[in-house]
Amino acid sequence: MNQPILTLQGVSKEFQSKDRTFTALKNVTLSVEKGQYLAITGKSGSGKSTLLNMISGIDYPTNGSILVNGLDIRQLSESKLAKWRGQNIGIVFQFFQLIPTLTIRENILLAMEFVDVIADADRENRVNELLSRVGIAEQANKMPSALSGGEQQRAAIARALANNPEIIVADEPTGNLDSKTADSVNDIFSALALSGKTVIVVTHEKNTALKYHRIVNLKDGEIEL
Repeated sequence: MNQPILTLQGVSKEFQSKDRTFTALKNVTLSVEKGQYLAITGKSGSGKSTLLNMISGIDYPTNGSILVNGLDIRQLSESKLAKWRGQNIGIVFQFFQLIPTLTIRENILLAMEFVDVIADADRENRVNELLSRVGIAEQANKMPSALSGGEQQRAAIARALANNPEIIVADEPTGNLDSKTADSVNDIFSALALSGKTVIVVTHEKNTALKYHRIVNLKDGEIEL
């Protein structure tokens, strides 16, 4: 058995409002191996996106620990966490989140510039390689608005891979795509896992026909056993 790349131990998350406390996650314990293709499923409000935010360091847990390659990311300051995230986590959003005033090429180059782990001399070649990998090399110099939804999501995946992170997390990445386009995007994630990336996808659908190594279902903020 491989060493886990990600370990969550007793992770809880509470949100405070004026008159009540809402518990989004309750004592979640989870271990993910390197190269695993994991689906996190559950109904709306079950805690899926909150869990993804914990894994990617976008938000802090109220209680518990999150270790990535043995590093407790809860102990990092905001600035160190942002740098760590840029180097180690590639994030794919449901609504693509591409910068509309930049070309696809420029969107990916900007992701590299923020983190500065890819040498300047290698960046253009890396952009070309990534866009070829997701099948939209010919769209490099177009604005996001000129691309279809599926092409924009492929571009978003290429951007998530820009700095060669070990972990890819995706929040409902096929939620706005037709079934044929969704299948092609899922094929990209499956290929990434086969290449050694750890891929964690949040989805409403519990589709066992997909090539997930594992499906974890959340219900009311807890992993359903």
